[in-house]
Amino acid sequence: MDANYKIYAVDDDATARLLLQSGLGSSYALEVFDCGESCLERAAQAMPNLFLLDVELPGLNGYQLCRRIKVLPQGSRVPVIFVSVHEILEAILAGYEAGGQDYIVKPYSLDELKYKIENIRRIALQTKALQAQAQSSDERLTQLMGSLDENASLIKFLRALNLCDDFRRLSAAVLQALESWNLDGALQIRMRNLERTFSKSGENWPMEVAVINHVRTLERVFQFKQRAVYNFDCITVMVTNMPFEDADRCGRIRDYLAIVAESANQKLAAFQALDDSATLRNQIHALAQTLGGQVESYRRRDDDARNQDSEYTIQFQDDLQRAFSRLALSASQEDTLINMVREHTAKRVALYDITGDTRSTLEDLSAKLEAILAATAVQSGRE
Repeated sequence: MDANYKIYAVDDDATARLLLQSGLGSSYALEVFDCGESCLERAAQAMPNLFLLDVELPGLNGYQLCRRIKVLPQGSRVPVIFVSVHEILEAILAGYEAGGQDYIVKPYSLDELKYKIENIRRIALQTKALQAQAQSSDERLTQLMGSLDENASLIKFLRALNLCDDFRRLSAAVLQALESWNLDGALQIRMRNLERTFSKSGENWPMEVAVINHVRTLERVFQFKQRAVYNFDCITVMVTNMPFEDADRCGRIRDYLAIVAESANQKLAAFQALDDSATLRNQIHALAQTLGGQVESYRRRDDDARNQDSEYTIQFQDDLQRAFSRLALSASQEDTLINMVREHTAKRVALYDITGDTRSTLEDLSAKLEAILAATAVQSGRE
């Protein structure tokens, strides 16, 4: 029994109303009415937990009253027990068609009536519990579906990140991930000789640049008010509307943002490494070209010097032979001078042998530089 369980009972018989008050008044919050119209007026003000309606009433009969109750706000949910002197099947079926849940025939015992009331009350409590359980299940399902959608957005971002080949596409992928989670914010990309700030509003907006330039000097991950910031070497991601009102979702979003920021940072570091590798290859290529040009220039100058020296030596020997005829030297003196010239010429030729080794060394170095350049080009193509 429940004294807070409200019952509206309608019966035009005063004795029946007194019996109901004495039998049910101490167990339930009972209100009795002598006609359907007064009960209907009261129900429009405050709906009970149960209606107990006599079928044979002046004015609105029980069936008509039930139909009028069912169209009131919340009235369709309130159970009805009909009371009648008729036990025929047609009368019982008419009660169910009018919207009743049970039927009791006069004269009835109070124990039977209380059993029927408690049975309906128990069914109502069970229904309410099932509805609450269903609502809780719906809420959990909604949360689960939301979490699956969020996970799908993260997977979509990681796939898009894998296809990014420059910082602009990467920034667009990050902003798309934020939008998929209904987040507003901005990000700043920092690479060697490059710094850009992006948001859905555009690029390098002064206010966003100023805020990120300040927060990027703080901790790796921190929050203030509705903002959350993730700082890495190559990127800062700032969100301005974290969903703090939903603790579970907010926790998931924090984890997703950490993955997004760290993955983007690694991709940017890879971009930087590729740029550095390309710069190094360009430098090696320029050095190889310069060295090759110097080697070729040295070879030509060395060949020219050898040819010129050979011509000078022949000319010197011819001039020396002509001088001998004018100096009237003896054969022994001529041989001595010629031998001296040959010895000095041999020493000078030995010097050119050293320059030949030098040229060979430089040519070998140039070939090695070209081989290194080719290897780095192949490795870059694989990456």
